[in-house]
Amino acid sequence: MGEHPSSTPSWASRILGDEGAERIEQAIAEAESRTSGEIVPILVRRSSTVGHIPLVSFTLLLLCVYLTDLPAYLFQLGGPHWVWLGACWLLAGGLALGLSRLDAVQRMLTPGIDQMRQVDMRAEIEFYELDMSQTQDRTGILLFVSLMEHRAVVLADHSIAEKLDAKIWQELVDLMIQGVKRGDLAAGMAQAIERCGDLLSPHFPIAADDVNELRDHLVIKD
Repeated sequence: MGEHPSSTPSWASRILGDEGAERIEQAIAEAESRTSGEIVPILVRRSSTVGHIPLVSFTLLLLCVYLTDLPAYLFQLGGPHWVWLGACWLLAGGLALGLSRLDAVQRMLTPGIDQMRQVDMRAEIEFYELDMSQTQDRTGILLFVSLMEHRAVVLADHSIAEKLDAKIWQELVDLMIQGVKRGDLAAGMAQAIERCGDLLSPHFPIAADDVNELRDHLVIKD
């Protein structure tokens, strides 16, 4: 479900800023004033599974401990061998748990091909869960951003796909990803939405009896 700005999760607030959601909603309203297309932006925290990250991090850190011969240095301080060995394991385990929470570490330790597939799959699931395939003229378009992976996807329903080549959406993807990388996703999404309106309006102009079938808001999900 979508989030009201007052209940926006902290991870989203950091990338959107104080008025980011409102800026995006204003961009949707402006773009849809020129087209019958239904534009829905969605931000998710991640699409990829990350259950493997703590174990992989622990293994790599433990390898670093032994490659640097840290136990041998600690043994010279005196005391039982097992105490220092256990301390090394505890150190690696604690660091692994902390580091595995960071998006950069999750991104680094998840194969790129897996990230791409899982982001694409999540975008398709959200398209149908948000009932975007149920608009009267099949003019729904999803602007999807998965934050951890730094990836974006644009999905257009049949009527739009018949008029516009899928390659044209790369421009919108680039605008959103640039926003993520510079820490101002709201601006990137607003620019992508504005450009989306430019692309749709010649083919799907606003009608006098146009009905706004999908709510003009930013959907935020974990």
